[in-house]
Amino acid sequence: MEPLTAVLIMLAVFLVLATFIARTDGLAFMAPKSTAGIRMSAAGFCTDRCRVDGRCPLSGTTEQAAACPLWGFVRADVPTAVYGSPFEARRS
Repeated sequence: MEPLTAVLIMLAVFLVLATFIARTDGLAFMAPKSTAGIRMSAAGFCTDRCRVDGRCPLSGTTEQAAACPLWGFVRADVPTAVYGSPFEARRS
């Protein structure tokens, strides 16, 4: 019975820490509460993936483009709450 207790304790610690981290970062369940919550993901995308031969396609340099539409979306800091059910039939 002792291994089961250890697993349950580890699971409880994980859930408490995951909840704390989600609340601290301003995250909803599986999604950020606002567009500002994707700042780190956007920075990672702009520095790693959004490159053509190592340069930003908007600025042509190795620096992030200040005029990137993604940064405007992040700066807007609008709520990302979804209202309604995606499974509800559309009414016309």
